[in-house]
Amino acid sequence: MGRLNEVLLSFDLDHTLMINPFRRWVFPEINRWLQSHFSEENPVNRLIREHRRRLLNGACPKAYDWDDILRSVASGRSIPFTVRELVEKHTCVGKVWLFADVLPAMDRLAQAGARMVAATNGFTRYQRPVTDCLGLTPYFDRFHTPEEMQCAKPQAAFFHFGKGSRVIHVGDRLDQDVLGANRAHQISVWIYREMSLELIKLPVSERNRHPLLSACLAARLHREGVPTELHEACHPQYVIYTLDELPEIWEQESGSEGISDKW
Repeated sequence: MGRLNEVLLSFDLDHTLMINPFRRWVFPEINRWLQSHFSEENPVNRLIREHRRRLLNGACPKAYDWDDILRSVASGRSIPFTVRELVEKHTCVGKVWLFADVLPAMDRLAQAGARMVAATNGFTRYQRPVTDCLGLTPYFDRFHTPEEMQCAKPQAAFFHFGKGSRVIHVGDRLDQDVLGANRAHQISVWIYREMSLELIKLPVSERNRHPLLSACLAARLHREGVPTELHEACHPQYVIYTLDELPEIWEQESGSEGISDKW
């Protein structure tokens, strides 16, 4: 359990720190196998529909159990692989990668004494092969995932891993990362790598309520399919365009001495 009032940094993984092999490699291979059993061009979409059905029915963590979803779609057919095996097969340099700002920022935070965890909706068996390959795993004290928490982002209960700590949660999705952290009364940080130069020039503390951000948030919320009544709840407390800006937030929220002067 974290010390009372300790600040814990939690990170989403996919599209926040790294790119996993699902979209470009795992799903296409599943699709090729399914095409031999279903007379449609992209039968892998059956998995996506089942995933969404489970989400709508509140079936967490089963909505993120891709092996179980595949078995359900296969309807008793013998599957010659597991999704975990496909992830391991395609997790190699060139098929998975980190954003360029990740390791320098993680090094700075680790050397400054920040405590960090992964907080992802991906099951550990699908995420650890990728974080191991990319050298991310040693930075995290723990992995918090749906099969452990028995819930998923954006449910507030997912963030109970913080216990006595204040959590700064960093993620790329407004509908999962920001909404979940806000619901749990934690500190939400939206990483928005497509930020315009006008916003980049602003101090980090001034971006989240600046009029320039409104259109960016509206477009992203529309893309994520967030109902209008949830828009305010999806408003991040901080907006960054690179992880290089995260130590400033950690320093401010933890009351630590400045680390930026050391680097």
